[in-house]
Amino acid sequence: MTVRNRILQWRRPLGQPRVRSLPGSRERRQGFSLLEILLALAILGGSLAILSSIAITGADAASEATDLAVARMLCETKMNEQLLNSEVAPVPVSMIPVPADGLPDSGGLARFLYSVEVLPATMQGLLTIRVTVASEELGFNEQPRIQYSLIRWIVDPALGLEQLERDAEAEAELEAEMAAEASADSGSGDAP
Repeated sequence: MTVRNRILQWRRPLGQPRVRSLPGSRERRQGFSLLEILLALAILGGSLAILSSIAITGADAASEATDLAVARMLCETKMNEQLLNSEVAPVPVSMIPVPADGLPDSGGLARFLYSVEVLPATMQGLLTIRVTVASEELGFNEQPRIQYSLIRWIVDPALGLEQLERDAEAEAELEAEMAAEASADSGSGDAP
């Protein structure tokens, strides 16, 4: 039997009713079996579950990145407030809430706390300022979900270096005035 005859044997001529084959027969049925449909549905369900977990993970990461960016901006703002007046020593602040008017529009509901630590640096005459911004929401290990810190070193205002600099400038101006007066006096004494 040739291949062409086999193909023609499997085809049903038009107009003839479909004959059901017996379970043990070798005639091939057309369509999907119930097992194939259940297997396809199981694969589809598993794929949807995996894709939904990936989407949820991505949304959580995007939310965390947004909150971290807001925490960074708040931390920079609070650090700049501390560094604004270099003649006054920074004041340590324990964890207090960031006022709502100080929050940039984050689009989220995250609330933040900030603290300021002022410690002597390893070099004499310097201070270490550490500003930390943390979310009020706690993570899995009872730590803040979002935390960002900045550290800056400044000259200790208690040393009085700014005052010494002003005194040196005043002394230089006084010497310049005295030199100008001395040259004016010596210049007027030579004239007839």
